[in-house]
Amino acid sequence: MSLLREVKPRNARTAKIVKAREPQTVEGRKRILLLHGTRCPDPIRNVLKTIMTLTKPHSVQLTKKNENIHPFQDPASLEFLSQKNDCAVAVFATHSKKRPNNITILRLFDGRTLDMTELLLVTTAEELQAEDGKMQIGVEMKPMIVFAGSPWDDNSASEQASLFRQLKSTFLDVFQGEEIASIDVAGLQVRTLRSNTAKVPRVELDQIGPSFDFRVGRFKTADPNIMKEAMKHGRRPNEARNKKNIETDIVGDKLGRIHLGRQDLNELQTRKMKGLKRARDEDDDVEVNGNGVHQEEEDIVSQSDEEDGGIDLDDELVDDGSSVGGTGDEIDIGDDSAEEADTMPKRQRIA
Repeated sequence: MSLLREVKPRNARTAKIVKAREPQTVEGRKRILLLHGTRCPDPIRNVLKTIMTLTKPHSVQLTKKNENIHPFQDPASLEFLSQKNDCAVAVFATHSKKRPNNITILRLFDGRTLDMTELLLVTTAEELQAEDGKMQIGVEMKPMIVFAGSPWDDNSASEQASLFRQLKSTFLDVFQGEEIASIDVAGLQVRTLRSNTAKVPRVELDQIGPSFDFRVGRFKTADPNIMKEAMKHGRRPNEARNKKNIETDIVGDKLGRIHLGRQDLNELQTRKMKGLKRARDEDDDVEVNGNGVHQEEEDIVSQSDEEDGGIDLDDELVDDGSSVGGTGDEIDIGDDSAEEADTMPKRQRIA
């Protein structure tokens, strides 16, 4: 990567020119450079004259012959002349046996070629002489441009659609003039007649200049990154700020987008229904104590003993007839009669 040396202006005049060439918030009218090659017959000379009339005083025309200029092979000469005359668009006319009556329109960005289009004039010299007439156009008149036909509105990614978009953008850069917010109807150079509507007159257009038919020849599209850089602009003085995540659809409704954090579906509140309750996992509730006995079973035995008021002798007696945890007194359980067996309680409390 090489570092470019920044050259400071030496006087106030040069500083003013350098400042005017810097990027502006609202760009002014693009200047047009008009020049021709070694051969320039009358048909393409008439084209340069027409463009000069429609774009004055924002156009510069060079009348000398320019040799060895081939835009599609090496556009360095056009870039140098355009930068020298402070022009962003160059219209170069040339004539050869292979490409007769050739018009090349070249657009520049930051002193380098952005894109270029070659137009071959189809209209003959006899047709132009029949339509020839002086163009009565005032200075700084803004033309009304109409693009009729479906190819001009094609937004697909095809080669033909890209070509028509480039042509439309190029013609607007050449002929659109200054950007204005409103138009004064009284200043329109048209002929108005009485109509059926009282407030809206009938407008008729009269041809005041020659008409040209072109055929598209070679063309060079702009690099996407350079075109994106060329289309950047700051916020205009009367332009509203774009609020983040808020847009308006084609109907006019305002739409907003809200970004939420990651949601945990386990904490999602749902309807409390018995059928949706999860069953208790028995393996999680059962614990084992130190003696190898399930804690749940031990709790059930203790609870039943407390309800009965004591401990079951049958469960606490060992094989030798002694009781566990007793006082040492033996209890004689013999063969009694049926009545004593019926009246005798089944459980005895140990003192």
